[in-house]
Amino acid sequence: MNSRIIFVLVAFAFLVGISYFTAKIYSVGFRFNGQTTKFTFLAFLLIPLLFVASMVVTRSVSWGIGPVMYTAIQIIAGTGLYIFFGAIVLGIILALGALTNTLIPTIVPLIIFGLSLLIAITGLFQARTIVVTNYEVSLPNAPTSWDGKQAILVTDTHFGFVNAGDFSDKVVDKILSINPDFVLHAGDFYDGPSIDTAPITTSWKRLTEVLPVFYTPGNHEGYGTYEAFIKSTRDANITVLDDKKVEYDGVQIAGITYRDGKESAEATAAIEGLGFDANKASILINHPPTSLPAAHNNGVSLMVSGHTHNGQFWPLNYVTRAVYGAFSYGLNTYKNVQVLTSRGVGTFGPPFRTFNQSELVLITFKTT
Repeated sequence: MNSRIIFVLVAFAFLVGISYFTAKIYSVGFRFNGQTTKFTFLAFLLIPLLFVASMVVTRSVSWGIGPVMYTAIQIIAGTGLYIFFGAIVLGIILALGALTNTLIPTIVPLIIFGLSLLIAITGLFQARTIVVTNYEVSLPNAPTSWDGKQAILVTDTHFGFVNAGDFSDKVVDKILSINPDFVLHAGDFYDGPSIDTAPITTSWKRLTEVLPVFYTPGNHEGYGTYEAFIKSTRDANITVLDDKKVEYDGVQIAGITYRDGKESAEATAAIEGLGFDANKASILINHPPTSLPAAHNNGVSLMVSGHTHNGQFWPLNYVTRAVYGAFSYGLNTYKNVQVLTSRGVGTFGPPFRTFNQSELVLITFKTT
């Protein structure tokens, strides 16, 4: 509990600093008078206050206006982030103007502010537009029946306050329209905190009546009532692979629950405990694209992951790239392990996916 309080306080102080900087830069750029400058400060300082309010909402209000309020706050926060990025650009321009004794016209901050809003709106719409990305994956040692077999990889649905029942139906309908042979869900099915899971369960039952779905929990299931979230997926007849392995049409499909760290000893032990047969093809579902040496050492043919969101909204994609390298997104190879990381279909926090659309991955398998 103390760590959560410290996190909120630190985040609040950080956001206050960002808000002050943003308000100050735009006030200078627009050459506001004293009264207007004070109003601007107050307006931008509402953002950290709303952040704290969103924390309270997620912990105590899971009904009525709570989800609507939380979603609105997250949209405001995301928009504020792009206005802050605009303030950085404007601050650089103003600094250059001061160094060269050049008066920057007020049209410049107006253009920057307008572009910031436009980028935010673009991200808001892109988060609700699902694209299908195609990959062809070789699966040696798989039965010949796997040649041409197709799977949908879906990750990071983050069902919760923002991505609720309607969004779940949209994802399910999209998968059904593609009509793959089976579905892999690589974690963060739910977002947290505790919500009414019944609409999501009902939604995914429509899918499991037609297709087998294999799922491994991510880190966000632990941000709510973990047992209730896992029960919901099981009630939807989804095969939950929490450190478990099954065989599907002659191929091993397994999953390990989320562990922190790129090469966690616990994750390595979990992968070793799955007992892969080296003479059979295998697919490992691991929420983050981590534990690659363990996957290699245990003969995994293909590992599918999510977690990174590919940064979710620009420019945070550069951050995930710095953390996970080439494995932050797309199909890559670690020694003889193919690693496929999806940017996911849902969102965490601000419901934006700027230049980084929501994604379902269609995998076509080849056996030769």
